[in-house]
Amino acid sequence: MKKLDAWLARADDGLRTLLLGRGLPGWLLGICTFAAFFLLMMTRTLTQLAGAQTGARAWAVLVLCLPLGVMLAFALRLCRGQEGGLLAQLGVCALCALAMLARMSFIERSSGDYDIYLADWIKRLAAGSFSEGMRANVGEYNVLYQYILFVITRLGVPALYAVKAVSFIGDAFLAGAAAKLAGKRNGLLALCAVLLLPTIVLNGGMFAQCDSLYAACALWGLALALNGRPGASAACFALSLAFKLQSAFLLPIVIVLWAGGKLKVRDALIFLLTLLCVMLPALLGGKSLANILGVYTAQTGLYTGLNYNAASFFGLMETAGLDVYAYGNFGLALAFGACALLVMAGVRRAREMTDGEILRLALLMVLLIVFLLPRMHERYFYMAVPLSVALACRRGGRAVIAAALIELAMLATCWTLAIPLAAASAMMLAAAVLILSDGNCNEDRTVL
Repeated sequence: MKKLDAWLARADDGLRTLLLGRGLPGWLLGICTFAAFFLLMMTRTLTQLAGAQTGARAWAVLVLCLPLGVMLAFALRLCRGQEGGLLAQLGVCALCALAMLARMSFIERSSGDYDIYLADWIKRLAAGSFSEGMRANVGEYNVLYQYILFVITRLGVPALYAVKAVSFIGDAFLAGAAAKLAGKRNGLLALCAVLLLPTIVLNGGMFAQCDSLYAACALWGLALALNGRPGASAACFALSLAFKLQSAFLLPIVIVLWAGGKLKVRDALIFLLTLLCVMLPALLGGKSLANILGVYTAQTGLYTGLNYNAASFFGLMETAGLDVYAYGNFGLALAFGACALLVMAGVRRAREMTDGEILRLALLMVLLIVFLLPRMHERYFYMAVPLSVALACRRGGRAVIAAALIELAMLATCWTLAIPLAAASAMMLAAAVLILSDGNCNEDRTVL
C-alpha cells in the first residue's frame, strides 16, 4: 500500500508539473487547435456546399478558419508569463475554438440587412471592374468596407461566409484591444469574455454586421495612445472613422489624450494622411471626393425618427406623435452638452488621470452620447460592450454590474429577449450612473 501511495504521489506531482509547468510552445498548440477545427469545418462545409466545386469548398473552409488563427494568436500571446502552464494554454485554445463554433452556429443565417442591402451591393460589385464599382457609388458604407466587399467577390467563396468571416476577424482584434485596455493581469479574461459575449457573437455571426471592424480600430486607437504609441493610435482612429461614422462617439477622448500629452498635434497629420491613403484607391478608380465624403452626410439625414429600438433616453418614452424636430434638437443639445462636460472634466485632470480613469471616461462618453442622441439604432451602443468589459476586468466592483447591465440591455434590443425597451433603456441609464459614481480608479485590481 505504501508503494502504491508513493507511486500515486509521484504521478500526481508529474501530472501537475506537466499541466501547470511551462507548457508547450504556443505555436504548437495553435497549429493543433487550428488543424482540429479545420477538419471539423471541412466536414461541415462539405455537407453545406455539396454542390460546389472542391476548390470552392476548400477556400470556404480556409476563410472560416482564418478568424480562429487570429483569435489564437492574441490568446496564446497573452498566455506567455501567465500561471497555469499547459492547462491554461489548453483552456484558451478551447475557448477560442468554442467562440468560433458559436459563430459558426449561425453561418447559414442571413439577416434582413444582408438580404436587402449587402447581397445587392456584392452582386453589383461582382458585375464589373474595381473602377466601375467605385464610380457606381455602391452601398451606404465608406470606401474601406467597399474594398473588402470587392475582394470578397473575387474569392470564389459564398459571399455570406466571407462577409461573416471578415466580421469574425474584427471580433478577434476587438477582443485583443479589450485585453490591452484591461491590463496585463486581467487581459486574458477580457479577451475571452469579449469573444464569448452573445452581443458580439450575434452581431457578426447572426446578423452579418461589421461593427467589430470600426470598434476594434477605435479601441486599438485608445489602447495604443495609453501605451505610448501616438502615431499608431492616430492611424487606428482614422481607420475607425473610415469604416463607420459611429466611431465619432469615442473620438472626443482624443482631446483628453492630447491634453494629457499622450497625443501630439503632429499626430493629426498621421490621422489625415491615413484617411487620404484609404481614399486614394477609390479616387484613382474614378470616385469623386464629394461622393466619398457624402457617405457621412447622407447617413446623418437617412433616418428621421426619434428612436430605432435603441436602449436610449427616447426608449423611455412613447415617441409616437411627438414633434420629431423639437425633441430631436432637444436630444442633440443634451448629448453635446454631456460630451462637452465630460471633455472639460477630462482636460482639467488630463495630466493626473490614470489609464483606468481614461478608460472610464471613454466608456462614459460612448454611453451618454448614444443614450441622449436621437435617431439611434440598437447597435450604436456596440462600442460600450468591449469598453465596459475592459473596465470591469480592470476595476471590478460596480464596473462589473455596469458591464452586465449594458450587455443585457444590448441583448434585449438586438435579439428577442422578453425585456421591454423602456426597461432596457433604464438598465443602460443605471449602468451609466454606476460608472459615473465609481470614481475609485486609482489602482488596478486583480478581478480573478
